[in-house]
Amino acid sequence: MGFREIYEFIQMTLFFGDETLQVGDKKYNPLILFTIITSIMNGKELILGEYGSGKTTSAERISCLTKYLPLEFIQAATIHGHPEQTEEKIKATLDLGALEKEGKEVIKWKILPFSPSIIIDEVNRLPVGKQSMILNEIDRNIWSYRGETLIFSSGKAFFGTINYQDAGTTRLIPPLLDRFDIAVETSILHPVRKRLVRRGIDDSILRDAEFSEEIIKYIMDSSISERAREIEKYISEVSDEFRSVLERRIREEGYNIHLPDAKEMERIRDEIYSMPISPDVELLLDYIGQEVYCQLGINKDYSKCQGCHYTNYLCSDIFSISNRAEKSIFTYSKALAWWNEDGEVDIGHLIAVLPFALWHRTSISDRKLSEVREKEKDVSDEFFAVDDAIKKVKRRWEEHRIYQIEALNHLKKGEYDEIEELFSLTGHPFFKSLLRS
Repeated sequence: MGFREIYEFIQMTLFFGDETLQVGDKKYNPLILFTIITSIMNGKELILGEYGSGKTTSAERISCLTKYLPLEFIQAATIHGHPEQTEEKIKATLDLGALEKEGKEVIKWKILPFSPSIIIDEVNRLPVGKQSMILNEIDRNIWSYRGETLIFSSGKAFFGTINYQDAGTTRLIPPLLDRFDIAVETSILHPVRKRLVRRGIDDSILRDAEFSEEIIKYIMDSSISERAREIEKYISEVSDEFRSVLERRIREEGYNIHLPDAKEMERIRDEIYSMPISPDVELLLDYIGQEVYCQLGINKDYSKCQGCHYTNYLCSDIFSISNRAEKSIFTYSKALAWWNEDGEVDIGHLIAVLPFALWHRTSISDRKLSEVREKEKDVSDEFFAVDDAIKKVKRRWEEHRIYQIEALNHLKKGEYDEIEELFSLTGHPFFKSLLRS
């Protein structure tokens, strides 16, 4: 399978990060792994880190190797977040010539909507009001401007990069954060890898300025709504052409890598979506999903946690797990099991994915953050706090798993008195939730 070889090629030549993600007996660089998976699945990923830590560069280079387009084209399609950013700079503009000569409003779309990989550099420099203008595009890949709409048949991968908070950044609105499936951080580098970065990374294998100019010119000359399907087909054709170029260049570097074509990519996605799920995965997700709810009311307020019976449960640590988050967790757990060549999605895959899928899209209590702030770690306080909270839930679930199975069997038979007894025994919100039905 070509993508495992692509991972090794990136790790050895293009992005030097530490392999801190343990899945079974294998270790991976989470940024490279999840960025490749996001490209395969046409998902959405946030990349966080300090200035110059390789956030945008990694997304651009990996997009070249997974979407098979020259680096200069990917860079030309990248959006840069700043307070003056507008729809006209991102999506489309009016053809002023047609308006002046014929009095007609003709929409000329920008390069961005036609790129199979959308990168928003420093997305947290967009003011709150302007973050809303890309919600539909990120969520559904539907592009609208002045009454015209493009709905693409092929999916896109979305990447947003974020510097940690400074005077020029804005907090991302929760609806935008929730649209990103996964969030990864650039890591602290091993000193030997740091040397390699200092000496400079040669990415010429990904470049083709002349070909990029040709692609951009074709799009700009044809970028009216009526020709969108034609442009989409053209991008697919040039991508396949550049795929062959990349394969040849990589072979010349001494790596024998097969880059999957469009049909193979569809087959890979089908394999991932059809990965079997261990019953324990569903049980643990059910358990977590009920434990995160506030038992004192739908409108959660951490100030209620003081003295609450459930104060040591997940509800007092993190705010919520949205329906979008659960879908992201499911999809990426399947992808991780497929990548690891395992027979089914198990608890190990789920626990590996959960913190990456949750830490950016849910608020974390001050109590939990203060608990972990002084601990030594190679990730942010927020990621560590969510990871720690999830591991504690898992330990509680292991104690209650047999009761959970028993309760679900009672539910099938309508034996609510027995479920009530299990709730009295465990005091856990999952058993209480079964009584609601």
